[in-house]
Amino acid sequence: MEKQYKILIVDDVEDNLTIVDKILKSASYITTLAQDGLSTLAIVQEKEFDLILLDIMMPGMSGIEVCEHLKKDPMTQGIPIIFLTANADRDTLIKAYEAGGSDYLKKPFFKEELLARVSSRLKMKDYEKNLEKKVKQRTEEITETQLQLMYVLGSLVEGKSKETYAHIKRVSEFTYKLAILAGLKEEEANNLKNASSLHDIGKLNIAKEILHKETPLDKTEEAEMKKHSMFGSRMLRNYKLPMLDTAIIVAEQHHENYDGSGYPNKLKGANIHIYARIVTIADAFDELSMKKVESRGCTTDEMVAFMRDKQGKMFDPMLVEIFFKNIDQFLDIYNMHIDTLDLENNIEVDAPKESGVMGWIRNKF
Repeated sequence: MEKQYKILIVDDVEDNLTIVDKILKSASYITTLAQDGLSTLAIVQEKEFDLILLDIMMPGMSGIEVCEHLKKDPMTQGIPIIFLTANADRDTLIKAYEAGGSDYLKKPFFKEELLARVSSRLKMKDYEKNLEKKVKQRTEEITETQLQLMYVLGSLVEGKSKETYAHIKRVSEFTYKLAILAGLKEEEANNLKNASSLHDIGKLNIAKEILHKETPLDKTEEAEMKKHSMFGSRMLRNYKLPMLDTAIIVAEQHHENYDGSGYPNKLKGANIHIYARIVTIADAFDELSMKKVESRGCTTDEMVAFMRDKQGKMFDPMLVEIFFKNIDQFLDIYNMHIDTLDLENNIEVDAPKESGVMGWIRNKF
């Protein structure tokens, strides 16, 4: 079905309105009429229009003044305006275009001229709208591709260090939840969620012998491992992508401790960006939980006791309180991801349910 365009015709002379209205209706346009500026401004607040035909010389408020009002209002600034004028001198036309007019027609005009100008302007409006839609769609596609790339890079790091892509996903979900609970806005929390996937990106520059070593690292190896924070930050700074700004902060600061004992810059307290303080808690919780699930020697008591012990030392004390106050939500996220992992891998994992971590923490806190 062909679109029916809605056009507002504004002219203080009734005969002019009648003529223009008749011409446009003959071409199946839907028209609305107004005879002064104030009526025009009232009408556009109640109805949507694809085009406005606006007389310049009107008593009270001129067409140029009406146009200026329309272009200041976000609701109406996108409506194209064709001026109708008997006075087409240079100064008048300059003012008309400066006010935001798209085109003009000099009175008197032919029927064919009016319809051609109207049709041309409406086609241009549709083209601009479709172009804007395509640009928005393409921008969303590029953004989604960049986000996927971030998670792929993050999973490459985790794979190299014998961890899992699932760990990355869980940490990102924990990060988002804690960010929201801590008062970050939705967009900021989402950016941090995605950035958290790259917190260990610097490990790509660490020798696999160190990453894969199952016995404790010696002092030289430990010093080398600690370099991954700065490696990650420098690596990400090479790419001028706005969405990586948050990832740079997280990569560099996620091993800074609240009491100033961390690395690489021994930042302390609020000098550590809140992004890094949030990711540190999310990452530690998942690491401890997985040790419990995989029976690597971390009991339930030890897991929670560790986080309590590190409150104010490794972790931001206020964020830890928020975390424990809302522990059920984090455990729900954890259990959901563990269940998904079980289905994907078709293996049994002793995930903490009511009788495990969740039950224990509910009893304690």
